[in-house]
Amino acid sequence: MSALARWRAVESDPDSLNIVARKLGMSEEWSFFDIYGLDEDMLSMIPQPCLSVVLLFPSSKKTENKGDPEDSVPFYLTQIADLGNACGTIAVIHTLANNLENLGIKEGAVYDYVNKNKSGSALERGQSLNAAGEINEIHNEGAESGQTESTDGHVDFHFICFTAVNGNLYELDGGKKGPINHGPLGDRLLSHAAAEVIQTQYITPNPDVFSFSMLGLGPA
Repeated sequence: MSALARWRAVESDPDSLNIVARKLGMSEEWSFFDIYGLDEDMLSMIPQPCLSVVLLFPSSKKTENKGDPEDSVPFYLTQIADLGNACGTIAVIHTLANNLENLGIKEGAVYDYVNKNKSGSALERGQSLNAAGEINEIHNEGAESGQTESTDGHVDFHFICFTAVNGNLYELDGGKKGPINHGPLGDRLLSHAAAEVIQTQYITPNPDVFSFSMLGLGPA
């Protein structure tokens, strides 16, 4: 079976990501939700605390920043080729793995995966994820739950996540060489800090692209 068939594409849909996240170990006290815009009125509607912002964007619109492979502060994994269309689940794992304490996760598939791979490199973590049969099944259950038929072919969109680690805003994209540290949050909400980066680095440079989609993670 090809990598794209083993790891099918997940929709940018709260229900799909919630299925994946909850089966990985997140409680129903937390939930992914749509973010409908980046202006102040839309951002003010986001449930707080927002622990993560997940961005789906055209794969061709990746930023030039390749990330820092020497930055080991966040839990970060590489999306190896064998992981096919796993970027949606990787964004969820990056969210949960860096917020285990905040989310009260003390058991389950993601807890076991993180503890098994704490000392591994980003590449080794990607290889370990590919070998994790339970997580693969969870991923494909999420893929099949979408409103459109799941695909086992190439898709032109990519998921990443923004979350806080040690007070800094991190962009975690398994397709980069490492995590991207966007600096201290200070007194900003994570949702608003992430919105600034998404607006300036993804949306403004691509005024003719209307296929960006965002989700947040906060209290249900």
